[in-house]
Amino acid sequence: MAKNSSPNLKNIKMIAVLYTIGLCVVSFVIYGTLFTRTYTPITTKDDPAAESDPNPAASSNASAADDDSITYKTYKDQHEIVATVLLDAGHGGIDGGNVTNDVLEKDLNLSITNKVAQYLKELNPNIDIKLTRSTDETPWFESEEADLNYRQEQQTTQNADYFFSIHCNALPEDTTVEGMVFFVNPTDTVMKDLANKIGDNLTSIGWTQNYSIIDNQLYQLVTLSDIHSTLVELGFMTNAFDFQKLTDPNEQDKAAKAIAAAISDYIMENPDAPEYVKPSEQNSSVSHAPQASIDSYAAQHAQQSQQQAADPNASQNPETAQDPNVQPAQ
Repeated sequence: MAKNSSPNLKNIKMIAVLYTIGLCVVSFVIYGTLFTRTYTPITTKDDPAAESDPNPAASSNASAADDDSITYKTYKDQHEIVATVLLDAGHGGIDGGNVTNDVLEKDLNLSITNKVAQYLKELNPNIDIKLTRSTDETPWFESEEADLNYRQEQQTTQNADYFFSIHCNALPEDTTVEGMVFFVNPTDTVMKDLANKIGDNLTSIGWTQNYSIIDNQLYQLVTLSDIHSTLVELGFMTNAFDFQKLTDPNEQDKAAKAIAAAISDYIMENPDAPEYVKPSEQNSSVSHAPQASIDSYAAQHAQQSQQQAADPNASQNPETAQDPNVQPAQ
């Protein structure tokens, strides 16, 4: 008897199943591409492609910033801006800030801030980076008050979502004090998390030996802000360890890339981060103190923190901390 020439029913069913599975996979890919916001790193530091620098002029800086303790994620261009970051290099122009060994704080602030901007652009094209200044020129500077007002207004003018004012500390009367200090608002949990991420990154690469976050003594650029904001003191120019880091171009590169990576990763990992809720008058202490006063208070706080760490019996309620420029009531 001749064999049946019709197709095997089992094979037909198998083909139908495979065809159905294929359609489901294609549909899932199309849906994910068109209707979901996914921000996936396409390269990391471990991938040789991640080390290719699109800007040949910056290739030496990129190699100097390499560090095995952090994975630097490079994000694919999604052709949309997910956040705008405003970077503020503290002081500038006729306002030099702190001075140590003829090195001006304003120059360190500017150098490191520009490097952070550079690395943010390289790591993540989905973040729009703005600067209050990219040179030493500050044509708006008529007074310290006018200077602070301009920098604060730029948060709105530049339509920023995140604001980072970058400074360096000094405490000539105690050169053993070192470390980083972040000023944030008490209600800004997003910036507190981001400050911790930056601090952890910089600790990992050996830039700083400790950092602290202050949320009970705030100043104009942070307290009066309507967005996620921080004023960060990167280290003490009067401390030998910190000063070496702050003034070494290679160390600046490492720190800048670590800061940029922390900002980039946090924003991409938290696309639905809550909007900033401004603190009420009851839970904030607003001060219009000039930037030099901010540096002075950060130095005082770091000194007190280190003294308490050295003496376990010492205690101070942080709620009673005072601005050194405010005279006590008589």
